[in-house]
Amino acid sequence: MTSRRVLCMLICVFSISCCVSSLNRGVKHVFSIQELTVTGENLMHCGNQKNMCVMDGIDCISTVSDRTLNVSRSLENFVNTSCHYLLHEMSFTCRWIQLNKYKTGIINTFIISRAKNIIDCPSILNFYSSFNLTIKSKNVFNQNEIFSAVYTVKLREIIQAPRPVVTSVNTTDTSLTITWTSGKRTIEKCLIRYKRFNESWTETEVFTPSVEFLFVINGLQPFTEYSLSVSCVHELGRWSDWSAETRVKTSESRPTAPPAVSYYVSSDKNSRTRQLWLLWKALDITDARGLIRGYEVSYAPIRQPSIRRVVNTSDLKTVVLIMAEVYDVTVAAYNSAGQSPYRQIRVHADLPQDVLAMKGLWVYSEGPSLRLYWEHELTTINVSEFAIEWCSTENNNTSHWKRVSGSTFTTILTGQIFICIRPDEIYNISVYAVSDTLCGRPTSISANLQHGTLLDLVRFRLVNVTKSSVSVQWVWQETKLSINVLQYRLVLKGKHETHSLQIFPNTQQHSFYNLQANTRYSVFIHGETTTGNFSKASLDVNTPLLDYDEIIKLAVPVVFLVLSSGIFLILTRTVCKEYFFPNIANPSYSLIGRWLLNPHYEGNGNICVLQLDTFFVVDQQMEKIHVEHHMSVASDDEDLIPSKIFSTCKGTTQTLWKSNSDYLESTQRPSSVPEYIDLPIIPANLDYVQNGQNPG
Repeated sequence: MTSRRVLCMLICVFSISCCVSSLNRGVKHVFSIQELTVTGENLMHCGNQKNMCVMDGIDCISTVSDRTLNVSRSLENFVNTSCHYLLHEMSFTCRWIQLNKYKTGIINTFIISRAKNIIDCPSILNFYSSFNLTIKSKNVFNQNEIFSAVYTVKLREIIQAPRPVVTSVNTTDTSLTITWTSGKRTIEKCLIRYKRFNESWTETEVFTPSVEFLFVINGLQPFTEYSLSVSCVHELGRWSDWSAETRVKTSESRPTAPPAVSYYVSSDKNSRTRQLWLLWKALDITDARGLIRGYEVSYAPIRQPSIRRVVNTSDLKTVVLIMAEVYDVTVAAYNSAGQSPYRQIRVHADLPQDVLAMKGLWVYSEGPSLRLYWEHELTTINVSEFAIEWCSTENNNTSHWKRVSGSTFTTILTGQIFICIRPDEIYNISVYAVSDTLCGRPTSISANLQHGTLLDLVRFRLVNVTKSSVSVQWVWQETKLSINVLQYRLVLKGKHETHSLQIFPNTQQHSFYNLQANTRYSVFIHGETTTGNFSKASLDVNTPLLDYDEIIKLAVPVVFLVLSSGIFLILTRTVCKEYFFPNIANPSYSLIGRWLLNPHYEGNGNICVLQLDTFFVVDQQMEKIHVEHHMSVASDDEDLIPSKIFSTCKGTTQTLWKSNSDYLESTQRPSSVPEYIDLPIIPANLDYVQNGQNPG
């Protein structure tokens, strides 16, 4: 039983030790710079131990325990320990880097000891004193105490000059004149360091100060803020600590560079008056050399230089009226010290502009700022940068400007010093494309921090559809949306393809090409937000199998072919019937044929002539013929159907053929008055019909 109990206790102890070690490994150690300064008034005797001086009586007990238990020193907790002695203050200071688990809750004390007794602890910190130093650190949370190694200290070897105090700094545009104090003892050497904001320190050479402790730093930038501090050293000892940083700004001087100017001319076709838009870039601080208070703009036509006008403005843009002529324009900046050199450009108001405006512009809020992005058409004109102007609609007299590179298509608009973008204000934002001395027409949009762009998309409809294309249209209107739309996208989805593009307020129509015929597509617009997407508008469309033009192109040849075939068949039938398969006349189908075939008629000695249009009855014994009526002979399938045919033989009129009743009536009716005409010459090819028989 005893052995089992011992084994269990060992296992428990081992487990606890493992847990403690793992917890210790999980705790991150912190490096901190520790510093402690004491004077003679802070030291006291340690009871019967006459060779020791401590800051707290409890350190005497710690020292005894340390000696009794022979606890090892924690050297890793006291790294880079250094001490110095300030003679004018009779103070002793030490600094070191300590490795600890906690950033705070550390109490440090000094334990001073000698081999022989110390007569008076408060007076031990003197120029000739030497002693042994031990640093004790106590953790107030767990009451753990750690001790440094024992350091041997000789105060005369670690004397440090007092920390200088800068009393005044006089400035010019390029120099600083510094004065300071450094205790009552004689200062042998000094050193000054200075820097601009966000730059590294620049140190002067070591110099011997004058009686007035005055030094001049030259070659600085005008109207620039500098930080500076001073350090000095006595004849013996170490360099003093750097004085507290002093911030000063050099004074202004005249600007050294002219502003970079660009222009744009807007014209009215019905008037010779033009609007000249001039905008320029703010000078860099190194060129401005001060606070720019305004700009002077002058312009005059080159043919009449005496007509010169001058405009002063504090903005980075101005608009003036000019005529359709060539002008010389100059722009200069000025501050309290003077005016910059002039920037001169020549404006051709009668020539068209080459720099295009933005294709699209969109804004959405991003935290306390506005995110702006745009779309610009790539041309042969190289756009070097974009100029962005924004101002509040409530205070449009004060504009804010920003310049970005020509390869950038997005930027963040934030508030300037002491100015922020307020969520309850509406801002007008304009973007200009700049190419050297030319700029494009501005593209503008309205937005605020709460809703982003104040535009909504409505009236989405189908415009046109063909077998390979679909055209849609929509309208933008000013409104305040309840959500912040990052962007709108137009999407077309089919069975085997998807097209998507971002749309801007300058676009109100779009066509999708190279689509499949006889296919169903869905076209919709969705808005993107920080939390997801939402559908704004949608419609479905089917592409036809053939287009209207194709149907027309196909129908016209078919109709033309049918008509041509009909005409060809009719002409072919007529020609074949006329020349190859003529109809043979059947006498039995005509009155004349039946008369000629009737054998009951006999000749009476008269000769009757048959012509195509008229029958002539000729008496063999007369030189004249009597024609009572002319008769037209009609042809239908080569059958002659005469209406009336009369013959005149020996002065009497008689019908060549008639029915029996008609014949009896005609013989009893008196004849009409004969009409005589000259007998025409009968052609040789005429045949005679006599006694109802065809001549052989």
